[in-house]
Amino acid sequence: MPRISEETIRRVAEATDIVDLVSSYFPLKRAGTSWRATCPFHNEKTPSFHVSPARQSFHCFGCGAGGGVFRFVMDYEHLPFAEAVRRLASKSGIPVVEEAGNSSDDRAENLRRRLLSIHALAAQWFHTNLMKSPEAEAARSYLKSRAIGTLIAKTWQIGFAPDSWDDLPDLLREQKFTNSEILQSGLVSSRDGEDAQQEGTANFYSRFRGRIMFPIHNDYGEVIAFSGRVLEADAKAAKYVNSPETKLFSKGRVLYGLNHSKRALIEVKEAIVCEGQLDTISAFEAGVKNVIAPQGTAFTHDQARLLARFVETVVLCFDSDKAGQEATSRSLPALLECGLGVKVARLPEGSDPDSVIRSDGPDAFRQIVATAKDFFDHAIERTIESGAMSDPAKVAAASRKLGGFVDLISDPVRREKVVGRICSKFGIPIPVFTAQRRQAKPQKSFHQNTQEETVIEPPLVLSQAMKILCRHALIHPESRQWLSENGGSAAADIEEGGQLLQKIVGCPHGFHDAGDFSVFVASLPQHLERVVVSIDTRIVETDMLETTKECWLALVEPSIRSRLQAASAKFSSRDLSSQESQSIREEIQNLSNKLRNLVGD
Repeated sequence: MPRISEETIRRVAEATDIVDLVSSYFPLKRAGTSWRATCPFHNEKTPSFHVSPARQSFHCFGCGAGGGVFRFVMDYEHLPFAEAVRRLASKSGIPVVEEAGNSSDDRAENLRRRLLSIHALAAQWFHTNLMKSPEAEAARSYLKSRAIGTLIAKTWQIGFAPDSWDDLPDLLREQKFTNSEILQSGLVSSRDGEDAQQEGTANFYSRFRGRIMFPIHNDYGEVIAFSGRVLEADAKAAKYVNSPETKLFSKGRVLYGLNHSKRALIEVKEAIVCEGQLDTISAFEAGVKNVIAPQGTAFTHDQARLLARFVETVVLCFDSDKAGQEATSRSLPALLECGLGVKVARLPEGSDPDSVIRSDGPDAFRQIVATAKDFFDHAIERTIESGAMSDPAKVAAASRKLGGFVDLISDPVRREKVVGRICSKFGIPIPVFTAQRRQAKPQKSFHQNTQEETVIEPPLVLSQAMKILCRHALIHPESRQWLSENGGSAAADIEEGGQLLQKIVGCPHGFHDAGDFSVFVASLPQHLERVVVSIDTRIVETDMLETTKECWLALVEPSIRSRLQAASAKFSSRDLSSQESQSIREEIQNLSNKLRNLVGD
């Protein structure tokens, strides 16, 4: 399969500013000559994720994640290298030139592209059905009753799946998608089990039939899954059917509407969390644009961590029924663990955001959100309203439950203020409540079976001398040239970190600007990429060439002397053939010459 040309990679790297790239995903704050944020790849409270515009790279001093523009997209979006290049090339308007190659990522990348094409085609087909098919008249009427007209349906790409078992599979086959690809898309089910992947034997049927279709997009706006809603309120089938877990989609990692609301979330630092697609669409189109929905009724840790990249506070706006209240409680641990402030909006009994907006207008919904209370104040208020305060056993149970949540608050000042409010309202001495918290089981995050989180392996550690050599080779052409002529191209034989120096010395283009550095970084395996971006190339010393020679000598001399000693001892053996003696004699001579050249003997 073809690979992307080096010239294309260079052009894309030079055209992509890493500060603009990262800030399109989550906000950055200036910190001197660099920018920083909380790391998107591990949980932290103090920002240790730094972005360097001078070197066009990022580095987290907490978990060690780091690299250039391509690595960021690869790790953040879980994409192979070639797909990351294509995505950035598309944003920059640069055509991708491919060459013959056999990259190990080719098959996975090709499958992902094919699955995205299937979803894009299906989304367009569903939408066309909704707009034009006579069979979709009931769907159009239903959406109209929910104040969703043609323009909104087009903006959100809402569609309709006809009540047919075969139309969609037949369409996908006509477009030359294979049975294996169709099955892996999750848009169909098979009566033939595993045999369905054998070409020509599959007996597929559409997963979605007779439903209004809501495409689910990733942050970048690509369709990766669907959620289908039945029309009949009393239908025996499930009200919603979602795509299964696929190569593209893991519901515990996706927030519905984020591709639309991302900019608003960043601007207001607050997310309004609704329960479903229609609530999200209704609020957004009514002008309340900082709104999203989880793919389910409670937050996973991955979703909370994703949301924490954009906002500081979350307003839970779930339905007022018992299920909605349970979803609020189940969402809380993951949100608190990620350092988010959590408020709860109280909707009128039997209402949801969509019904409030349609009956009373968007200002009424905004007012409900504006008066949302901190979760703990909300929980205390609900306990008092339930009449539980007259029953000591119920008060104790409520305080135990809240105590488990309190321990998830990372800020000690905020935590103690919450403890004070709970104890004051419940009439419990603080020491008693504290002892009760210690005995209670801590609350756990609601985790779904999601894809693995980004795993950051322990970084490769360079010796101090090797770190200096790598820095000098990057920023000082004379040092790099000297190392090239004096064995730096074989540095991996000295220590594990020598792999990086060997790559730097062997780079054919040199490092004249940030574009050269970006292209070089993109060529490295991930463990070396993380190391090179952690090297501070702003440090410029006097007599860099002399320091390079001293560091190289400190690393190489012990190794040469050890090898020379071993060769000399072997040469003293009486059991050597003349050929072996000659070979060892030459080795000793070569090592002696190397040592003499290094130390100047």
